[in-house]
Amino acid sequence: MSRRGREPGTPWMLLGFGLGLLAMSPGAVLYYWIFAPVAALILAGALTLLAAFRNRVWPVAEGAFAAALFGIVAVIVFAVGVS
Repeated sequence: MSRRGREPGTPWMLLGFGLGLLAMSPGAVLYYWIFAPVAALILAGALTLLAAFRNRVWPVAEGAFAAALFGIVAVIVFAVGVS
């Protein structure tokens, strides 16, 4: 058990990561790929607000935020690679 009282890497966090990646899918943002992480950030923000009332949702919000960070890093790497 970690110091925060939760197990690291729970299946709920994996679900949040998957939802964050799904929110960044190229279907909606194909031509505006640089803004793809914004969708995952909005999802993480909404889940964080929900976690204020339902503590069980917190790992899902953390997973969605991790997906948003992954997307931001991917956009930076792609932008540097293109230039």
